[in-house]
Amino acid sequence: MKYLVYLLVLANVAYLGWNIHLKQTSGEVVRELPALPAGVATLVTLQELEKEKAQTEQAKAVSEVETLTASQPPGAGAALVCQAIGPFLAMEDLQTVSENLRLQGLQLRQRTTEVQKPNGFWVYLPSMKQEQVLQAVKTLEENKDREYYVGKGNFISLGTFEELSRAEIRLAETRKLGFDPLLEARYQVSTEYWLDIVEQKPVADELNGILKNHPGLKLQDSACP
Repeated sequence: MKYLVYLLVLANVAYLGWNIHLKQTSGEVVRELPALPAGVATLVTLQELEKEKAQTEQAKAVSEVETLTASQPPGAGAALVCQAIGPFLAMEDLQTVSENLRLQGLQLRQRTTEVQKPNGFWVYLPSMKQEQVLQAVKTLEENKDREYYVGKGNFISLGTFEELSRAEIRLAETRKLGFDPLLEARYQVSTEYWLDIVEQKPVADELNGILKNHPGLKLQDSACP
């Protein structure tokens, strides 16, 4: 029995030595492989190519995002939105509302705008020579039409009207007299006042009472000052 154990030990030692020898021999063979000739590329599997392509595209996408973020930080292009209340036609009304809003802790800035509003219609004969003006006046007088006046620029005003229908009637009447009158809309420039609310938050709740007491006022979005 003792000799059998010795024999098994010797067999294991021999097997271990043989494995060590194979590993050393294999390593020497790998080290002794000749280098590839110049211009000859190593073989690459399709999986390796796809993996390399995916990594390249991912790196490119990350680079583009970083570049865009550096040049345009988040929120850089977004304009802040505040609110404005108006239009006030009288300074007294503006001052009253302004005091009420300031008592509620709101910061305000007054703004003035000039707006054009329709102001009726005008029927007239355009500028003409002096002798033509005299002839037109004579024709009007002969037809007992005295609803006119001669302007400094040798034009003849045939009347101003709030309603378009009335202006068109006057246009037709003077055409029957042989004239070629013109019809134009009239506009009036008026001043309006606004209060910009210098708060980047909704303030409709604070303004509900004011809007109810002033039906002509309204809220609108505006750029923050």
